[in-house]
Amino acid sequence: MLLFKLSGPVTSAHETAQSHDDRPLLAAMVALTELAAIASSSYLAFVVYHLAVWGALPETISYGWICVQLALMYVIICLADKQYDFLGAGGYRKALHRGALALAFAFVFVLALMFISGTVSNYSRGTFLAQFAISMPSAIMTRAILLHAIEVGRKRGHWTSAGAVVLVFPGVESPTELLRQLSSNQEDIRQVYRLDSTRMGFQLQRILSDTRARQRDAVLLLFHSDNMDAVIRAVDMLSEIPIRIQLLPVGLLDFIRCSRIGYFGHASVFEIASGPDLVLDRFLKRSFDLLFAAAAGIILFVPMLMVAVLIKLDSRGPILFKQIRHGYNNRPIRVLKFRTMVGSADTARQAIRDDPRITGIGRILRRTNIDELPQLFNVIRGDMSIVGPRPHAVWHNQSFEGRIARLSRRHNVRPGMTGWAQVNGLRGETDTIEKMRARVEHDLYYIHNWSLAFDLKIVLMTIFSKKTYDNAY
Repeated sequence: MLLFKLSGPVTSAHETAQSHDDRPLLAAMVALTELAAIASSSYLAFVVYHLAVWGALPETISYGWICVQLALMYVIICLADKQYDFLGAGGYRKALHRGALALAFAFVFVLALMFISGTVSNYSRGTFLAQFAISMPSAIMTRAILLHAIEVGRKRGHWTSAGAVVLVFPGVESPTELLRQLSSNQEDIRQVYRLDSTRMGFQLQRILSDTRARQRDAVLLLFHSDNMDAVIRAVDMLSEIPIRIQLLPVGLLDFIRCSRIGYFGHASVFEIASGPDLVLDRFLKRSFDLLFAAAAGIILFVPMLMVAVLIKLDSRGPILFKQIRHGYNNRPIRVLKFRTMVGSADTARQAIRDDPRITGIGRILRRTNIDELPQLFNVIRGDMSIVGPRPHAVWHNQSFEGRIARLSRRHNVRPGMTGWAQVNGLRGETDTIEKMRARVEHDLYYIHNWSLAFDLKIVLMTIFSKKTYDNAY
């Protein structure tokens, strides 16, 4: 909710009272709710498992205390990771993903403590698996419900935060539109000040006094590179009050969307990265790729053999079609597909609707995406991922090179068998630059917003969404 107007050098929203910050109370309520959910679900798993398998509850170890320890460790990890700041900026970012990881680490820590204390030998492995299998979905569902309830409460005015102040430095055009693009459900902008280079000292003094009196939570500075002296001056003054100071160089906005805080020596720096950049993220994505591709390859092995026979009976030529395409870091890779065109077809141009080069069985394979299944071997080999930007032929990329900005940024991750552009209907022939630009924008959105949950969503949409099959010919 944006509560501001821009009119004149210094403007502010009308307020009659100091802002109230409900974040501490909300964090405590969420933490207690999740603690109760995890403790109760893990204890329920213990009871159900032992009654079903053994017919009685054991007396060798206090499983109730273990469940409480597990829940407490989970809450401690979430607090350390600042996961309960749901009313603050960034509170919703990967909330479900981070919560699931926190619970996994909690299990590891509890097992480590039991090992140190010498009680791990009494802990049933079946109980552990049952507790993990039940408490994990319970934790995810509880957090999802809480996030929804918090958002509903925000819209109805039940929860409030101290809000943020925005300083707009000279040269930044259309800050209203920029703030609308940046704002999501949790930001609450209370005041916006447009600074004047001739009166900046006086304005900063007023802003400092007003911000201190109203107990704001954060100050966001929008600026260009030629405002650095003024920005340094503003930061120096604002650092006198207990408030978060956030810097946003407008000219680097596209890069900052995929940035993180890194370190060079003892200094904190911005690191511009795309896709899964952390070691854990890369491990999760690669593990998902290998497990999914191996499982799919085993399940679909016989159907793929049947498709190979049909292709051979339908027309002359090889079963597989191999084409050089751009992969990670623009590296050429050889991508596999079931052959869907006649053996003598010219493949140096995209397929079009009712293309005479496509065989009878090939038309069915294309419309159902079955022709892409051999790329499971590309995934296992490491050339591709299950989810990512679809790889284009080298000549296809070269035809748009220099005409679309950031085209090669698609190759900052491994190409995928399916992708965000494809499940939104952006597949098939790209005979106009507008179609190609829309595909690139969706691919870059995926790269900048990657998460394991996002990959799972795209896989499900690939199977069940009708848009996935649009323009499939």
